[in-house]
Amino acid sequence: MFTNTFERKVEKVPLGKMLVRKGLVSQEKIEKILVEQRQKRKQIGQILVETNLISQETLERVLGEQNIKLGQLLVQEQVISSDELKQVLLEQRRSNKQLGQLLVEKCIISQQCLNDFLEKQYWQKKGFWLI
Repeated sequence: MFTNTFERKVEKVPLGKMLVRKGLVSQEKIEKILVEQRQKRKQIGQILVETNLISQETLERVLGEQNIKLGQLLVQEQVISSDELKQVLLEQRRSNKQLGQLLVEKCIISQQCLNDFLEKQYWQKKGFWLI
């Protein structure tokens, strides 16, 4: 049974906080944008792009990091193939087991690899993973 602390569901960090943690926007500018957001009722990302504080590409990348799933991360880092992920996801639906557990059981990745990527996923979703 997997009891790794990184297997729990990770709460999303607000976009503004992620951008500050990554050094892409200052806290002061985020606070000003949040005031504008309340007044204009626009999404913070839209305002950041419209005011040229970040590019659309940066916005999409950070939003992607905010929502990254373990399987996506493993494929992105070329640890597993897209086909392997699809196969294991099909099996996951039938078994109700966690993706990581199935990948280790099938010897596709090691337990250490799983732990490392769960940790990376956790920190990336929190806006701290810079690499």
